[in-house]
Amino acid sequence: MQAVRSAQGYLPSTSLLHMGASMVIATSSSSVFRRSHAVLACAVMLGVGASALAAQDVSVVVPSSAASADGNRWMNSHFRANSTRRIQILIDARHVAGLAGKQLRELAFRKDLLFLSEYGRLRGGEGAAMRVYASFSDASVAQPSVDFAKNPGAQHRLGFDGVGSLPKVAADEDRRVTSFDAAEAPTLALLPGFWHEAQRTLVLEFETRVNAANARWTWPVDAVTQFEPGSTAVIGKPCWDTPAKPDATRVVKGSLRPGMHMRVTSDAPPSPVAAFLMIGLSDKFAFGTLPLPLRVAEPGCDVVVSPDLFLTSTFFSGASTTDSGWTANVFGLPSAQNLYGATLYMQYLFLHMEGGQPAVKTANGLAATLTKNAPSLGASMVVTMDSAAATGRVFLDFAPVLRITAR
Repeated sequence: MQAVRSAQGYLPSTSLLHMGASMVIATSSSSVFRRSHAVLACAVMLGVGASALAAQDVSVVVPSSAASADGNRWMNSHFRANSTRRIQILIDARHVAGLAGKQLRELAFRKDLLFLSEYGRLRGGEGAAMRVYASFSDASVAQPSVDFAKNPGAQHRLGFDGVGSLPKVAADEDRRVTSFDAAEAPTLALLPGFWHEAQRTLVLEFETRVNAANARWTWPVDAVTQFEPGSTAVIGKPCWDTPAKPDATRVVKGSLRPGMHMRVTSDAPPSPVAAFLMIGLSDKFAFGTLPLPLRVAEPGCDVVVSPDLFLTSTFFSGASTTDSGWTANVFGLPSAQNLYGATLYMQYLFLHMEGGQPAVKTANGLAATLTKNAPSLGASMVVTMDSAAATGRVFLDFAPVLRITAR
């Protein structure tokens, strides 16, 4: 048996065989280790890449139709110097589907192009104090409740409680649409974030506060509405002289939608004492039996609609001693399918003083036909000027343009 020289002396030749086998095994193990290390490194890199990808911000613009176009309306309710608002925005699930699997972390508003003059009054850096709550719920965007408490989900939580800084922006524009860059867009962080919930309505609620009691600034934001007006027709005429206004009573046509709040106004006769809005289902018969018109006072003061419902009215004083002022009513319409395309009849009945004696006057009547089209924008609001109020006015197919960012 041959011997092999080593550092430790002579080894038998059989040891050479064992050494060769050991070297092969060692070489093979080293190769396997390198391959395993490479695989592990790739896995780590892929994991880090996947985590980085998952952490990337994703944004959507609501309503989506305004992503690259200026809205057709504006709002100055969120950022005001000296008045409060409670604004609840309901957003359909389709508008925020792109945020699936992520947390909502930021809201940004966009500068408006229709109401630029207000920006010239701002120096920049004004603070707008507010609270923002958010949740996902099963509330219907097409049929929101007037009750603020009924629209949010069970996990309605505070996401922002502080002061948003308002950027200084130009009072003139030649762009077709502005950006959501923080340099020109009021931006609010939502902390902690709100996990996206699929197939559910996003409810955002804003409670604004007085920021500068003696100031008069506002920072208007871009907004969108899907205008679906009803129609009106005048019935008869007022039985007092109205300056160049044959129709003393008018209605906001955009409010003629089931589920919304209808707004009706009327000029008042001289020296008004009280007013009542009569609402009926006919202009042919009162209470289904008495033929109309029905004379109630002279000269020519006729009831021309069925007084099925009487509402007391609120007076607003005139601008001068020769202006008798006006009266108004705002009331909610039921969100009922059979009201689409239906006609309601309205007329004001006034008590006023005439020659020191109480007298009756009637305004013209109105036939108000509600729109036939259901809401389609996928965004609606409930709003009040009293931040502590439990109920508000419903605005269907109307919302500010928002960029919602999630990660």
